[in-house]
Amino acid sequence: MRIPSSVYVGPNTTLDIVGGLPRIQQVLSKDERLWSGFQKTAFYAMYFYNAKDVAAASKQFSNDFKAKGYDSARDENLAGPLRALSGNCQKMTVPGQFQGQLSKCTGGDSGSYFNSNDSFLQVGQTGASRDFFITDGGNIGHEYIHAEQAAQWIDDPLCGNPDGGDKLCSRGAMSNKGFSPCWLIEGQPNSIGPMVSSRKLADYVKYRSTHLPYGQGPTNITDYSQQSIRDYLFNQSHTTCYQNGALFKLGDTVGALVAEALVAIAGPQATMALFSLGAEGQDFPTAFKNVYGISWSDASTILSKVVAAEYATFGPPPK
Repeated sequence: MRIPSSVYVGPNTTLDIVGGLPRIQQVLSKDERLWSGFQKTAFYAMYFYNAKDVAAASKQFSNDFKAKGYDSARDENLAGPLRALSGNCQKMTVPGQFQGQLSKCTGGDSGSYFNSNDSFLQVGQTGASRDFFITDGGNIGHEYIHAEQAAQWIDDPLCGNPDGGDKLCSRGAMSNKGFSPCWLIEGQPNSIGPMVSSRKLADYVKYRSTHLPYGQGPTNITDYSQQSIRDYLFNQSHTTCYQNGALFKLGDTVGALVAEALVAIAGPQATMALFSLGAEGQDFPTAFKNVYGISWSDASTILSKVVAAEYATFGPPPK
C-alpha cells in the first residue's frame, strides 16, 4: 500500500535526481515494498530546496507543522527539524549541530515528528550534482530507511525520549540513542538504500566503489586493521557515539560494509528486525543474538575480519 505523502520543491530549486519526482516516488515505492512486513510511517512529508530556498522551505515546514497539529509543547519539537533543514546546507560539527553560511546544499535527513506516527524528509539540492549517489536516488533510499527505523516504535507503549521531556515520544531518538549503535543507524541505510535504488547490479557496484569504504583517509578511530575495526564495532555506546562526529561518520563507510555483510548472511529484512526487537524493549546485543543466532561479541569479531579483508583487498585509505 502506498504511504500517503506530500512534496514541496523550493521556488528556485532544480532537483538533482535524474527523472525528478517520478524517480523519487519509484525509489520510495521500492523501499515500501522491501519493508512491507514492518511497521510503517503513516505519512511522509518531503521537502527539496537549495540554499536560496532555505527560508521558504523552513516557512513551508513550519506552516505544515502547525496545520497538521503536531506537538508543539516543546520548542525543540519544531526547532530541531528546522535546524536540520538549514544544516543540510551547512557544515556539520557533531550530529545534529551545524555551523557556517548557507551554501552548497548536499545534505539530507529524515525523521519522525515528536509524538506522531508521521515522518518527514528534507533534502538539499544543488541543481548540478554529479554525485551518482544523489543523481540516481541512493540518498532517497537512504533517508527513507531512517523513517522506517523510527517507525518501529509507532504505537509502542515503551516509547520514551532519551533526551528527556515529559510524555514525549521521539521515535527517531528511540531508534538511535535509545537502541542502535552508530555503525548500524547509518550503515544500514547507506548500504541497503542504494541497493534499493539501483536498477541493476552495475549501479550498486558503481556506488559502492566510490562511496563506501575507500579513499576516506586515516582516522583516529580505526587504522582499518581487524582489531581496530572490531574495537570500533564492539565498543560503541548507543547513548554516546552520536557525540563523536568522526566515529559517527564511519557508519557511512565501515558501518555500511558491515551491514552489507549482514544482508549477504540473512537478507535486508533481518537488519530491520533488529529495530523491531529493539522496539519490544530488547537491547542491541540481545536483539542481535535473537536475529542472527550468534552473540554480538563473536559476530563483531567475524565481521571485523570480513571488513578488514575488504580494505586489504582493495587498498587502505591513502595516508
